[in-house]
Amino acid sequence: MRLDQLGEFDSEFSRILEPTVTKNTLLYRGSRAVRIISSFFLGQGALQGVQVLIGLLLVRCLSVEAWAQFGLTSGFQLTMNTLMDLGISTTIIPLVGDRRNDRALVGRYVRATKHLRDRTFLILAPFATLAFVAITYRHHWHWYVITLLLASVLVALYSSGQLSCYSAPLFLFGRLRDFYLPQTLSGVGRLIAYVACWLTGILNAWVAAILMALNIAVNGSLLERKSRNYLEWPNHESPAIDQEVLRYVLPAIPAIVFAAFQAQISLFLISIFGNTVSIAQVAALSKLGQLFSVLMTFNVVVIEPYIARLSRERLLATYIGLVGLAALCCAPVILLGFSMPKLFLWLLGPKYGGLQGAVGWIVCGACINYIAGLMWIMNRARKWVFWRGTILEIVLLLVVQISFIVFVGVRSTQQAVLFTFVSSFCYLLAHGYIGIYGFLKGPRILPV
Repeated sequence: MRLDQLGEFDSEFSRILEPTVTKNTLLYRGSRAVRIISSFFLGQGALQGVQVLIGLLLVRCLSVEAWAQFGLTSGFQLTMNTLMDLGISTTIIPLVGDRRNDRALVGRYVRATKHLRDRTFLILAPFATLAFVAITYRHHWHWYVITLLLASVLVALYSSGQLSCYSAPLFLFGRLRDFYLPQTLSGVGRLIAYVACWLTGILNAWVAAILMALNIAVNGSLLERKSRNYLEWPNHESPAIDQEVLRYVLPAIPAIVFAAFQAQISLFLISIFGNTVSIAQVAALSKLGQLFSVLMTFNVVVIEPYIARLSRERLLATYIGLVGLAALCCAPVILLGFSMPKLFLWLLGPKYGGLQGAVGWIVCGACINYIAGLMWIMNRARKWVFWRGTILEIVLLLVVQISFIVFVGVRSTQQAVLFTFVSSFCYLLAHGYIGIYGFLKGPRILPV
């Protein structure tokens, strides 16, 4: 066979095989997507199941005062964690995008975010200490209780930075087993420790808080070890990468700072205007909203890396489809919250059985926040982080919440629940607007 005939044969052979290659590629992508999604629901289901059991054990076994102490501590820790992170750890996936195979690049971004996160901890830790003492002092809790609760907050805050930064490489490579298995096993150990403390009669607010902080520290260390297999750790810090991360997240920082307080604002307001019982009730009802955290985690673990790599041509249909699917799934849950509130209150135990009128509003607000959160995750995955979105979100929240406080007030549990429900629409409007603006304008170009 002559060389020109051989070339014609190779071309024809390639054309024959092309549909098979395409088909096999689609099958591979489909099977990989199924593996990732199934791994997520198995892993997140197990981890979430352990966390739900822990939450139910604490809300049932702690006294009302102890639950108020633990609830205020965990709420304060979540708020300060958002303030210290400022969205820095969430920049890794969007900035890496489709370059995940450049493991040296992944390592540079992880080191930059870890460095920046540690710096914010050192700056804000003294202010967090003063704020926590000021909030808890008015309730006349024992000084040693406040000190131990504060110690748990500081340990959890530092360890949370390690946990979030080292999670991103595992998400980029779809290594969900490495992400979930260590956390699930350590969570089981934490649950066993809680049961042992309860059986021996030593379970209280500060014991529960310290065990929670130690669990976060262990998880951060375990994920650091796992993620080192998927990145090359740089020998030196890169000021250029630090600046790129800060430039990317800068427009979102005011909204993130504002949202840090918004996430627990009803709890903080009721701690100011209400009493210990109201704090316990609001903290208990917030556990119902946290049932949606499994889906919010799905957005970060699966949806965000997928949207970051998705082609422009397929983006609009995928974006609308995911938002529509989320709304469709939330509708029956909202209906159940209003029609069968006792089903949700059974999870919280008999001490909170009189809160039937608040359940539907809590569930509805959580669903709206979930849909808004899905939009935000997809927006930031496409680098749609604009100043106008930050300004709109803050202005809407200020107008709505100040009006509510002035005309309604936040002095009872029911008012605190309605305050949270009304606020959820502000996030939905702001992130929906940025989604529309992002499709029209495209991704933000970072200055060099």
